[in-house]
Amino acid sequence: MRKINLANEKGRNAEIGFVPFTQVKKAVYVDQEFNEISTQKIIKATISTSYSVIKAANADDPEKIAAALINSDPEFDLELTGKFIGKTNRIYINEKSELVYSINKTEKIYDHAGELKEEREPRTLPSNIVSDIPIKWSGKLFKKEAVYNKFVFVRKYQLRHDSGLTYDFLFDMAKRLHEADSLMLVGSGNGTGPLVFQDGGNPFRAFLEGRIQGEEYLLILHISNMELKSIPE
Repeated sequence: MRKINLANEKGRNAEIGFVPFTQVKKAVYVDQEFNEISTQKIIKATISTSYSVIKAANADDPEKIAAALINSDPEFDLELTGKFIGKTNRIYINEKSELVYSINKTEKIYDHAGELKEEREPRTLPSNIVSDIPIKWSGKLFKKEAVYNKFVFVRKYQLRHDSGLTYDFLFDMAKRLHEADSLMLVGSGNGTGPLVFQDGGNPFRAFLEGRIQGEEYLLILHISNMELKSIPE
């Protein structure tokens, strides 16, 4: 189980286990014989059957391209199209669809209008969820409806206790948030900084949600890397 070094509102911290929070599927797809249907990846096309290759082979002439599609079906590879595939690896190609063995990555920064602001070497962020400085409560509470209408959540993690002490630690958090009917912004630094879950990973905002029922509790860490903003008029 992965760990996160988390501090409560009093500044007391502990390393807490967390797991992806997933809901059990309530419905499945079946065929006419009620056998469960599963998804499978297949090959749709190859480089040699791509439109760019067909276009170049026919001198960019629309009439020749149309004739080729009608007469010889160059967009299909009868040996490979529709073939099932399993695990795949990512490769890089150039504009000529040739395999590239060495690349230079750049990071492009855009403003809210979609204009390029800066192009630089990618910055590798170190993981900060189990550092010497714990992830802190920011003290900023957000009503649930306000958060759901402002941020796009890309993942959820459930925090779990592994002893009586961590149970009390997490239950108190959940109770505080449950009674406030709000989510708490948590993060690095003073509690407002981003969370990076693995070295080289993306930074995320994190919001902690708590619910209790009797002596049971639920603590969910919602993470987001996108904020919804109104379109300027």
